Amino acid sequence: MAADNAGFGVAGGVADALRLQARALEVEYESMAACKNRVDALLKTLDGSEADHRRLAHGTLPADALGTGFAEAEALYAAYGTVHGELRKLSQGLAGQIEALGIAILTVGKGYGGVDEETRTRMRALVGRSKADYVPDRDPLARQERRSTSAEPSPSRSKGVI
Repeated sequence: MAADNAGFGVAGGVADALRLQARALEVEYESMAACKNRVDALLKTLDGSEADHRRLAHGTLPADALGTGFAEAEALYAAYGTVHGELRKLSQGLAGQIEALGIAILTVGKGYGGVDEETRTRMRALVGRSKADYVPDRDPLARQERRSTSAEPSPSRSKGVI
């Protein structure tokens, strides 16, 4: 009987700890709703601005706008095309990240299991797009991580004989 009570005490202690953690993670609906409204406003602002990827797609210069027949004009137009394309990708990525943040805010109180299938599908699409567009060479944290791991001596070198 004493063993049973001891087991219950441990289970009760775990339950108490879980309750404390759950309370620590509680999120007030009003503050999350306000945050979502800010996210929605950012997305609306981006969508209506000159940085909207749909506007960027239609606002390109004609090929001969910078001149024709000399290499510098062609190189400048190629650079313009590259920058313009990257800005369009950045705009699309920002819109996707803002939308995903809005979805995440909506799901905070419900958990992923309480989300409808359409929202899950959209979130999976946003995550998939984000992963497909990810370029590790442009990620400063990934570069820093690679530098720190390459700077660490390998175990075989660190055990050299003096």
